[in-house]
Amino acid sequence: MKKFFSQFYLLLFCNYFFLFLLQTNLFAQSSSNELNLFSPQSRLQFGNSLFNDKDYLRASNEYREYLKYADNDTIRFRFATCFYKIGRFQEAADNFKGLFNNSNLSEESRLGYNQSFFFKYDFQSFRNSVKNEIYFPAKYSSEVNRLFYISFLLDNSVLPDTSAFFPAFPDSNKNEIRQFYFRKKFPEYKNPTTAAILSGLLPGLGKIYVGETTDGLTSLLVTGALAFLAVDNFKHNHNFRGWLFTGLGAFFYAGNVYGSAAAAQNFNAGVKFNFDKDVKLYFEKRNYFLPEIKF
Repeated sequence: MKKFFSQFYLLLFCNYFFLFLLQTNLFAQSSSNELNLFSPQSRLQFGNSLFNDKDYLRASNEYREYLKYADNDTIRFRFATCFYKIGRFQEAADNFKGLFNNSNLSEESRLGYNQSFFFKYDFQSFRNSVKNEIYFPAKYSSEVNRLFYISFLLDNSVLPDTSAFFPAFPDSNKNEIRQFYFRKKFPEYKNPTTAAILSGLLPGLGKIYVGETTDGLTSLLVTGALAFLAVDNFKHNHNFRGWLFTGLGAFFYAGNVYGSAAAAQNFNAGVKFNFDKDVKLYFEKRNYFLPEIKF
């Protein structure tokens, strides 16, 4: 019996010892895998995968962790590009700026800096920087020069002369660029003062002038009808109704004059809105004629 219990306890001890060793080994492997998962190389591989999948925000986090342990110009450039892609242009510009000197991506970084500066839409500062050739990339001078001229189409600045403007763009796009240029230089605006004066001379004429023909004819008919009713009631000695229709006619007349001026302003806002939309859509489809940087 004693021998039996001795063997039993020995077997039980061996089983527990075996399980302890197995658990220890699994824990060690798990810890090792966890350490490998957060190693700089794993961070880099995961960051590149996220970058290729265009998940730029999470890619930037992985690159940030990797760059704490290694200094790599390509990864620093990708890190800056992540901010550019998600619209954090100031952070992008700051990170591109760090690659200006002693880097094999210096020219590309200067291009990235100018692109970021451009897309902040502070066009006056961007143009001053380009004019003074601050951080200007010689290799990509034509691309930055093109952004310089595009910026004039996107704000209220006076357009440069055609002799400087048109040559900045490819010949295949000259016709579209020419149309945008002259749409900006000679917008089909309507003068609010002219619209008001026309409606003052003939109710509704100002509305017709800005293209609101139906409203213009309605204003003419309503104001004319009220004037007729006022005159007719005065002729028949219905003074109260005469003054009532006179007041209503004056109210519609004044409202028509004011409404015509407002309609001209709305028309002009629509012209500008459509122009801005068409310009942005045109250049966005063509990526603003910017080159694709290959890593």
